Amino acid sequence: MTPVRVLFLLLLLLGGGVTAACGQVPIQETPAAVPDSVVERVVTAFADGEAEPLLTPATDRVEVSLFGARTFYSRAQAFYVLREFFDAHPPADFQLSDITATEHSCFVQGQYAHDGGDISLQVYVRLAARDETWRLQEVRIDEGVE
Repeated sequence: MTPVRVLFLLLLLLGGGVTAACGQVPIQETPAAVPDSVVERVVTAFADGEAEPLLTPATDRVEVSLFGARTFYSRAQAFYVLREFFDAHPPADFQLSDITATEHSCFVQGQYAHDGGDISLQVYVRLAARDETWRLQEVRIDEGVE
């Protein structure tokens, strides 16, 4: 288990609510409609640079937008696209900045710092509740803040 994952789980167990990875400033608690594990899955995937946890589970078609190029992919295709992204932009840090949710949708926003990058990337993830399971529906990564 990675140090980021251990820290995240420790903070959850201590009642700290959802907190940004690597000990950043605590943010709002996960909305009641969304289990903490759903947000943890997104945070861990970006902090560790792993596509598989992000896509497990996912909707049949996943929208992936990298730097403005938007395409719909099957789950398998999205895995390869996101794996290539993480290979080209290895994670240095991921800071969770916002979580909003309705009964059937969850939006997670954060900043992704990568090795060799001077500017953090803005990350938006949308999940949809289908059959009581939160599935990845969209990932958007854009150039962000300095």
